Amino acid sequence: MNELDVIIIGGGVAGLTAARDLSAAGRRVLLLEARERLGGRVLTQYANGYPVELGAEFVHGSPPEILGLATENGLPLAELQWNVLRQKDKRWIDAVEALSAMDRVFEKMIIAETEADQSFQEFLNHIDAPENVKQQALQFVEGFHAADPGRISVQSLIKSNTAEEQINGDRQFRFERGYQPLVELLASRLNSHVQLQTEVNGIDWKTGEVQVHTTNGRKYHASHALITAPLGVLKAGAIRFIPELPEKQQAMQLLEMGRVRRVSLCFHHRFWEEDRRFQGLSFFLTDDPQFPTWWTSNPLPFPVLTAWAAGHYAQAFSQINTDQIIDHAVDSLASILEMGPSSLRRELKNGFTYDWQADPFSRGAYSYALVGGSSAGCVLAAPVAGTLFFAGEATDCEGHNGTVHGAIASGKRAAKEILAAAPGK
Repeated sequence: MNELDVIIIGGGVAGLTAARDLSAAGRRVLLLEARERLGGRVLTQYANGYPVELGAEFVHGSPPEILGLATENGLPLAELQWNVLRQKDKRWIDAVEALSAMDRVFEKMIIAETEADQSFQEFLNHIDAPENVKQQALQFVEGFHAADPGRISVQSLIKSNTAEEQINGDRQFRFERGYQPLVELLASRLNSHVQLQTEVNGIDWKTGEVQVHTTNGRKYHASHALITAPLGVLKAGAIRFIPELPEKQQAMQLLEMGRVRRVSLCFHHRFWEEDRRFQGLSFFLTDDPQFPTWWTSNPLPFPVLTAWAAGHYAQAFSQINTDQIIDHAVDSLASILEMGPSSLRRELKNGFTYDWQADPFSRGAYSYALVGGSSAGCVLAAPVAGTLFFAGEATDCEGHNGTVHGAIASGKRAAKEILAAAPGK
């Protein structure tokens, strides 16, 4: 390929969005993706005839980046009906009161907004709240943000909560046919070249010129490069920059990739709804030592229960293979539902999991900011000499990091920056 305007590294939703916008503006674009597929951390399994998400699953709130695409292109969304139970001392109770008490803890963070940044754990240590509520708040931050409560920035949590409020973040949606059709939609609009199984390991650059190196020994030249590789890949130094980018390195030291292990158990039917307590259930929160959070496919009719382990819960599974982690999830669910494991296994059709930490092209689930790093995503996003550009959920500046809509917005932002850098092309 000769005379390229832009080389995009990474075919997740950020890279696909930028490629779509740039090619629509007449730019000559080459997209390089290391995997054998597009979509990045969107990965949908259809083995049972219905979608089972192994990566991104929910649409958080009403983000225009996703709702606009869904509405315009006939991708139906289904809104969750909140019905959350909490298991305590083998009893099931409505979680509304516990969640409300936890919300009051998060409201106290606003007082800390003008103070020096601190970790969420430090924040909790200095506020007046019942110990059980603090523990619920810790579990939520570790679960939802996939973050270490002793390291995540309170200022970043305030920014995230504000961003959610602006898009009705208390509402949650699912794509009825899974996230994969969104990836296919973005890919179908590309008027650019795409090369799969092409891993980038180096970028030599000077103002107005880049040379991209791949592990198979090929080199590509262009005027600009857009890097959308996940934070974990960049932090690992898997892509070498010459000259180096010290400001980016400093920013990345204030960001971290969260750890998650999720297991989706697919059953022959929704047997749990035979118990009236579980009819219409969306989430159930437990004290299970392996998988504290579970959810159903609500409001969709699929017979799936998903186990979620984040942070230190996920770390415990780092040396466990796929079959073993599915077995652990079955054992946990049997204990939670007070069923015999053999009885539960008779209901089980199959199970699915994916280790994003072990994937060399993600090296983690999604990003969060460490203490002092609430603006680090903005630094990571900043263009370099009008030549190198950056996108992906970790580059979000508005509190939407860790989300698909944040990744899409970053791709749109980077495309505008590239067009502004070379408006006459």
